[in-house]
Amino acid sequence: MLNYLKNNLTKGYRISPRKEVKTSFALILLFALIALAVGNAGNLFSFQIVDGKTACIALFSLFLFPALLEESFFRGLIIPLNTRQRGKQTILLFTLLSATLFTLWHPLNALTINPGAQVFFCDPYFLVIVFCLGMACSLSYISSQSLWVPIIIHWLTVVIWVLFLGGRNLLLQG
Repeated sequence: MLNYLKNNLTKGYRISPRKEVKTSFALILLFALIALAVGNAGNLFSFQIVDGKTACIALFSLFLFPALLEESFFRGLIIPLNTRQRGKQTILLFTLLSATLFTLWHPLNALTINPGAQVFFCDPYFLVIVFCLGMACSLSYISSQSLWVPIIIHWLTVVIWVLFLGGRNLLLQG
């Protein structure tokens, strides 16, 4: 187990995020289009800009959790670094496993740790977006072999949601 952590997680942090940039960009674009469509259909978004002091704190805290910690676990620990070399079936298996566990984590988090998020984190439209984010992050990690790519994707997604699309306010309502 320690060898797996050393070879998977730490190597994932050391690999440059510049590998497979076109693939990562395509995944981000596809995810963004799906997220916007689903979010609008589910009335999840309300355009609001968070004040500057809160935004500065959010930029840092959202990088640590959820982006860094969740991606380290759901991609860095669950998906073997050599998945890409093991074929399409293995890619599909680990992508679906990681995205599904990532999706299930959100309502579990809301029901146990963060009850203020229950209304939102248990919303089916939100969970579709989370699953799609999990798929994009998983595929970008498998493609690039760098944990920084899904960390950046996850961080940017949550920052945009919290700072501009009312995510913070929706969570505070729950």
